[in-house]
Amino acid sequence: MDVTRANGREVLVSLTVSTSSIASVRVGAKSVEAMMFDFKSKRRLRAQHHGSGSPATVMSLVNTLASELGQAAPVAVAVGIEAPIERETGAVAPWASTRLPEWREINIRSILENGLGLPVVVDNDANFDALAEWTWGVGRRADCFLNITCSEGVGSGLIIDGRVHRGSDGMAGQIGHTVVEQDGAVCFCGNRGCLATLISERAIVSALSGSDSPKPDLPAVVQAATKGDPACQRVLFESGRHLGRALCNAAKLLSPRTISIGGLLSGAGTFVLDGLNSSIEVASLRAISPSIEFAIGRLGHRSKLLGGLAAALDVSGQGVSELESWMTLDADPRNHS
Repeated sequence: MDVTRANGREVLVSLTVSTSSIASVRVGAKSVEAMMFDFKSKRRLRAQHHGSGSPATVMSLVNTLASELGQAAPVAVAVGIEAPIERETGAVAPWASTRLPEWREINIRSILENGLGLPVVVDNDANFDALAEWTWGVGRRADCFLNITCSEGVGSGLIIDGRVHRGSDGMAGQIGHTVVEQDGAVCFCGNRGCLATLISERAIVSALSGSDSPKPDLPAVVQAATKGDPACQRVLFESGRHLGRALCNAAKLLSPRTISIGGLLSGAGTFVLDGLNSSIEVASLRAISPSIEFAIGRLGHRSKLLGGLAAALDVSGQGVSELESWMTLDADPRNHS
């Protein structure tokens, strides 16, 4: 803990880290990204693997970054998986494992702890995203905070009274698989009309495929909307409307203080919020819960890795009250095939 005297009178107290380094890893269907936060040198190193990888991939990336820092190993490792984790088995939920073939039917934490010889915390990356925004971002210290992640997939993390709420089996927060359109498209989970089939990056890009404004990815859609493309503006507004319908139902059940929108879709800003607000009006949410705040996440595309950092610090009995610039500035990736 650092204590600093300001103005000759006031005392500012902030939590600091006494350990040397923490590793945070995100495992997605398309890539594995690892980041090492070194608190002694105040450096941040990054390595990336193309593809969903395996536990061996994570161990290799962590060991490589530790070697680059000249250290034997970090104090703790956090691993965020782009899928829900079963509480009882420690494995990816079977219905969500098709996109992560090397992560199926294994206790991820046990394998990594045995392989690395270090404390490892494993969670759904959407929970890490929520933890980051609650610790350092827009939901800071809210007693009930719901964070939505909209990028390649759609997920959410819920924090109640300072703790991530995972439910009895670890499946809490699957807002992307709540039904919004009963006769909608088939989702990879086997259901029809899931929110993810309407507002994921793939869904938004697909909605433009038959127009004169096809786009390769969601950032390109957002950029075109910002420049005045009416088709791109329309699909982003509709995405916000679909998201608003799901969030109104969640809000009436949970009554969170703050609901944050993160991921690639958050870059659409007012285009999405306008659609979301239209659903709020239709559902009369303000009459029931007038104090709920809707906001765009503050921590950007590194929020899941920062959430992993927060989780690993907690496991090691430490914390950081404020993010320093070296923790958030982009680091050059080392690519590992």
